[in-house]
Amino acid sequence: MDHLEFWLWILAIVGLMVGGWSICWARGEDARAWWGRRLFVGTLLGLGLSGLVAAFVHADGMVTLGLLAGFLLIAMLWESPILRPAKEDYVRKI
Repeated sequence: MDHLEFWLWILAIVGLMVGGWSICWARGEDARAWWGRRLFVGTLLGLGLSGLVAAFVHADGMVTLGLLAGFLLIAMLWESPILRPAKEDYVRKI
């Protein structure tokens, strides 16, 4: 196995762990949600950049990175939390 192929597999595993971690953080309602969203975007950009390098050198690990990025995006959008309206919307005007 080529050194680049090995590092693409390692990057895919790390991307899966960091992406899952960022999805868990993004589901919260505190300051971690902000960091979770930024970490998720950073993970997708990192996977995309490494996929671009893999495509440039015709590496076989490109498929794994593309599928992982797609499935992370689906996982983030699958059951996003329902946004609650602000408290002012519940006040009845008499």
